[in-house]
Amino acid sequence: MSQFCFLDPRSAYPLPSSFDYHDYIETERELWALFPETDGKRVNFVQIGLTAQIYSEMADDRSELGQDETYILMPCPDRTMRPIRMEARRRLTLSEYRMGHLTAIKLVGRMSEAAVVMREVGTEILGTEVLDEVEARLKEVRGN
Repeated sequence: MSQFCFLDPRSAYPLPSSFDYHDYIETERELWALFPETDGKRVNFVQIGLTAQIYSEMADDRSELGQDETYILMPCPDRTMRPIRMEARRRLTLSEYRMGHLTAIKLVGRMSEAAVVMREVGTEILGTEVLDEVEARLKEVRGN
């Protein structure tokens, strides 16, 4: 496993039976039209600081991640969320980022069914000690 990957790339997280993968992937396909260089592969974009990059799926040989590679947790046809190995294709302009975001807003509605899974993954990545500290600090700020 890559020292830079927060989850085992072979991990899988079951999605609820109510999750509609077909609707999800139809919306993701809209990104293919916006970013044809992804060649119809799984696609996502990531904001990094004040820039963003478009990523597309690549073959996963389990080697160390390159500087332009990452895993992105995404819904899969087997009704699980799995890490998909992706490589950066290019940076996005502000207008491209905004157009991609309009499509991503549609995905948010489709991903609401996976909220419990995403919380579980977040807890696994950060660990209870970090989350407990966050909760304690928030209580201090709120005065509770």
